[in-house]
Amino acid sequence: MDLKDYSLPQLRVLGNRIENEIRRQQLNSKAVLRRRLSSLARDHGLTLEEVCSDKAAEKIVEAPSSIAQRASARVQVAAKYRHPSNRELAWSGRGRQPHWVKAWLANGGSMDALAIAAEKMAPRNFRLQQL
Repeated sequence: MDLKDYSLPQLRVLGNRIENEIRRQQLNSKAVLRRRLSSLARDHGLTLEEVCSDKAAEKIVEAPSSIAQRASARVQVAAKYRHPSNRELAWSGRGRQPHWVKAWLANGGSMDALAIAAEKMAPRNFRLQQL
């Protein structure tokens, strides 16, 4: 179909017809899908309204929160490395190196210096437990 042969008003009419057909097919697809979902829900002894209710959504939302609770219940690992001039920058030595560790090493610093800083800045009672 070569659209160059059409005038602007003809193209607009064609565009409107295309938009109407898109809407019609979307509505038809939704109706077919609704019937299929309703049939599937009925096969499981439910109605489509029960499947789509807020109670079903609440159950779906509960599952990730239990994962989050397990993640928060993990034991906090003590910092093995700490930035000498910024006490808040700490790393347990597990996982990827943080950006500040990479920057420290790129500027000629050593991991030993970070380990010593972590030891010096560790809380007093934690140092006693290690000995």
